[in-house]
Amino acid sequence: MYVFCHLLVGLLLGLAFSTWKRDRLLVAACVLGAILPDLVDKPLGLLISGTVAYGRIYAHTLLFALILLMAGAVLWRWSSRRTGILVIAVALGVLSHQVLDAMWLEPAAWCWPLLGPFPPPKMDIPILPYLLGDLLQPAEWLFAAASLFLAASLAGMRGSRARLAPALSLVMAFFAMWVFFCAVTGSPCAITGWEDRGDNAIVALVLLAGAVGVDRVGALSGGREK
Repeated sequence: MYVFCHLLVGLLLGLAFSTWKRDRLLVAACVLGAILPDLVDKPLGLLISGTVAYGRIYAHTLLFALILLMAGAVLWRWSSRRTGILVIAVALGVLSHQVLDAMWLEPAAWCWPLLGPFPPPKMDIPILPYLLGDLLQPAEWLFAAASLFLAASLAGMRGSRARLAPALSLVMAFFAMWVFFCAVTGSPCAITGWEDRGDNAIVALVLLAGAVGVDRVGALSGGREK
């Protein structure tokens, strides 16, 4: 899944979590968790196999997320509650990453070591074409725009955020319907560059969630600026 897609989901998850617990640091924790599996596994997989195609290993496993959850629970119960909640937020971000990557389709990797070793990479992908392949897709631009909007809002940057939010939200909702149509029909999608129904359905759901999040944050920002 796209880098900014993971980042956007981390931001949305963190915003929801921080609204509940009244702690903005939870946003950073969720964002860290949302990108942590790739930060760990892509360089590690590249070192082990020479290709980023071997980038869904240790940090993409349920075991990795479970260890973080257990560490957070132990800290929450017997040490610092705030630290424990932050670690749990990181774990939830990691789980969001694994869901977006549809790791259940790679059970040997997701449930490692229960189902045996990690499967070998199916192809050799140099790092530059891999990065460009994602960054040149329109869906990634939408995720990046929404992520920047939410990050600017969290940073307290004022200006035209309230006016920008409805337009950005509408554009994301429109493209969410487009990608969802491609997922239903199984046709190639120009927005994602993919044909896989499941991947396109996930992108459509994240676009829709991003549209709702941008609209909500924009409305709240507009109310504060008045």
